[in-house]
Amino acid sequence: MRKLGGYIDSLRSGRYRDSLLRHLSKEDREQPDTVVSKTVKSEEGFRAHQGKIIRNIYYRQLPVFGPRNINDTSFRSQMKLINFANRLHYNTRLWAIRQSLFFHPGDTVNAYALADNERYLRNQDYISDARLYIINADSTSDSVDVQVITKDEFEYGGDLSSLTTKKIGARVYNTNFLGAAQRLQAGFMWNDRYRPPWNVAAEYTKYNLGGTFTDVSLGYTALTGGGHEPLDTGVYEGTWYINIDRPLYTRYAKFTGGLYLADNRSLNIYGNEDSLFRDYRYRVMDVWSGYNFRNQFGQDGSVGNRPSLALLLRYYDRSFQRKPLQEKYAANPIYNDRHFYLAQFVLFKQDFFKTDHFYGFGRTEDIPNGYTLAATVGSERWSGRKRFYTGISMQRFWLTAHKDVFYTDIGLSSFWRRQASEDAVIHAGLGYYSRLCRLGQGFLRQFFSLDYLNDPNPYLYRPLNINMDNGIWGFRHTLLNGYQRLKLESETVYYSPLKVYGFKFNFFTSLQIAELSDHNRYLFNNPIYAGIGAGCRIRNENLAINTLKLAANYYPVRPDGMRGFYFELTTIANLRFNIFALRKPAFLDFE
Repeated sequence: MRKLGGYIDSLRSGRYRDSLLRHLSKEDREQPDTVVSKTVKSEEGFRAHQGKIIRNIYYRQLPVFGPRNINDTSFRSQMKLINFANRLHYNTRLWAIRQSLFFHPGDTVNAYALADNERYLRNQDYISDARLYIINADSTSDSVDVQVITKDEFEYGGDLSSLTTKKIGARVYNTNFLGAAQRLQAGFMWNDRYRPPWNVAAEYTKYNLGGTFTDVSLGYTALTGGGHEPLDTGVYEGTWYINIDRPLYTRYAKFTGGLYLADNRSLNIYGNEDSLFRDYRYRVMDVWSGYNFRNQFGQDGSVGNRPSLALLLRYYDRSFQRKPLQEKYAANPIYNDRHFYLAQFVLFKQDFFKTDHFYGFGRTEDIPNGYTLAATVGSERWSGRKRFYTGISMQRFWLTAHKDVFYTDIGLSSFWRRQASEDAVIHAGLGYYSRLCRLGQGFLRQFFSLDYLNDPNPYLYRPLNINMDNGIWGFRHTLLNGYQRLKLESETVYYSPLKVYGFKFNFFTSLQIAELSDHNRYLFNNPIYAGIGAGCRIRNENLAINTLKLAANYYPVRPDGMRGFYFELTTIANLRFNIFALRKPAFLDFE
């Protein structure tokens, strides 16, 4: 009876009662206040508890529709439409979230590993936002609890790529089928010029297969875009593929790598005669791996002075089983076998800040801060021509005391044959992201980028252009080309407080300038082309759909025969900062 009396007395204690209820329900109602639109270090909320034992892990999943952001954990709604929409969604299964954690009960708190884990969860396609919190922490205790809060994206989505009386293209997808961290996608294109008029695509992806942090995709596509571009212009391809990718999901991880296998063949969608149709088939095998054999952290988990050090290896093989019969393509490098080996040594030191309103509309975003130095050597055989390769590159992000972000990207590379250089690449880039400024009820941010690219001794590389992403948005099918390019872009973005049924709006103005030159001519002796734009981007970050863009562009300086205005209503991919320090080794990009 004394024990029962003590138990009843203990229930009168709110602290004990809440702790018991939290343990039974695996959730905690108390949340630390987080100020939105502030830039803070990712590990800031965990450092005070470094080394303490993790007792329990509690989970809370916020409804997809309703909460303003990840900090709005007390949201409740009586609106039938919102509740109905939330019921249509399968929440991510707790076992899938549990498989994505780097820690377990009984482990000790590592502030940087928890920050990495929070960032990894936010980077999943099916999760809109995620936060980890230390709760039930007592200064006199050596143990704490961890709460995992996630907010899914609405799993159903789709987009329309074309809609005219002669062409319709669309795709539909489920980004988190049955809440099991898996994606299903199907797409089609109908065009009355094609023979046959229908082409389709389908893909299945399993994220974090078996808790190994490995993503596996397999599928078929006869549609261009989405990373499956044909070899050449004027051709269409069908592709069976499998892609396996294991990123460096935490800076403490040792192994990273991937494998891509594909079987590709050309499709005669225009019904051309045999003399015109480029009939070919080729296979691709691309495998790479890396070992991170020294990380930047000390024995106590603190950031040390030394950078991390990794070695990456890659093998690529593209072999043709059938080549075009036309004689003019026989010597074209595009239609010839290519294989190469690359080895890359990487020094990197990286930490992160979390903030919002960069590429997103209010969700938490992770901004890298640090540097990466890479030295690459390799050997290539292409069109029967063997060449050696050397390259060095450096990327650097840094945050100023005023919360502005600068980014630099510098690279120099060359192929070598009989001690002579060819297809050398010189690249220099600079980016600037201003701090977030309050303007009325919204926010304002300024973006600026400058990029220079040059191949002083071209041999196999194709010339550059300034179409769309390569120079000025809206320039399409221009015949301008050269081996030296300078482009500048400035964009001012206003993140408005306007919100309609969860859709948020940002308004922008942009200025783009680009210049092309041949490799042996002075760059500034060529015409300078320019574009001025203004528009609006619309996105509901609860939905797994691309951002809608409405814009008008004017070109005061443009090539002959091109219209002075370009209006667009389209969808664009949702961008994120790259959070993985190690990536597949590659030649310095020239396109």
